[in-house]
Amino acid sequence: MTQSAYAKNVLERGHSGMDKYVRITGKRQVTIPKEFFEQLDMGTVLHAFIEGGCLILEPVRPEDPMDFSQEIINDLADAGLTGEELKKEFARRREGMMAAMKELVTDARKEALSGSESDGDDFMDELINTDE
Repeated sequence: MTQSAYAKNVLERGHSGMDKYVRITGKRQVTIPKEFFEQLDMGTVLHAFIEGGCLILEPVRPEDPMDFSQEIINDLADAGLTGEELKKEFARRREGMMAAMKELVTDARKEALSGSESDGDDFMDELINTDE
């Protein structure tokens, strides 16, 4: 029996063996099957992106140090933004935050590879003593 392109794609992605079909409502909403929700220990936020022609919904866990979504939403709500304005500004700020974090990581790697700092003592001293 010949496998469809979809079946091959699923197998290449490391299919878990759990299959469910979910309905998309008129408001573009879906219900996550309980078994998936529990197995993945999902919270209340998903990271959605497209990869290889597939929509990927990835749980964002509270311990994710790169997720500043709640802080961004709080700032926008405090500023009184709502609706489409809120959505656009959230996306803009989140993208800016991610770009800044990537730049910090790149700079830290360059500094570490240059050997200019043998450890983090100078950095920690600078952080601790900034209020003096």
